[in-house]
Amino acid sequence: MKVFIISMRNLILGGIVFVVVLVAGIVLLVKDPLHVSDSYRPGEASVPTTATALDSQPTSTEKPLLNMDIKVDGTTAEVSLLTQNFQFVQDNGELNQKPVFGQGHAHLYIDGEAKGMIYHPEFLLKKLPKGEHEIRVELNYSNHLPYKVEATQKFVVK
Repeated sequence: MKVFIISMRNLILGGIVFVVVLVAGIVLLVKDPLHVSDSYRPGEASVPTTATALDSQPTSTEKPLLNMDIKVDGTTAEVSLLTQNFQFVQDNGELNQKPVFGQGHAHLYIDGEAKGMIYHPEFLLKKLPKGEHEIRVELNYSNHLPYKVEATQKFVVK
């Protein structure tokens, strides 16, 4: 009969490794299969846009306006956000960032679930499952407060 002696240190390290592997497995299982690529830039504009260039500044204090154009190709959807009086800006990571009227980012919701933040007016949604989907985009200040401006559109992936 053999007796195995396990030191407390090895037991604790083994427990930590087990928990890390378990958490990583759970994250991979529940990870959203949709990939939002906000750095996508098509070679030529698919729709005319107004006041969405990154280097243009909002020229008025009017409330921003938002429309959305979606083109589906297979399981990929190309989304173009058409804005007026609004400029997309990158998040600088500061929580106490002072909001600037007419600047910010968008929050993306697919089928009612929050999917991420959008910092560019055009992006791709990849690996969409077949069926009908609803995209809702709302404009937000850089500190995440909403403008209360949103666009919703349904589309079908075949």
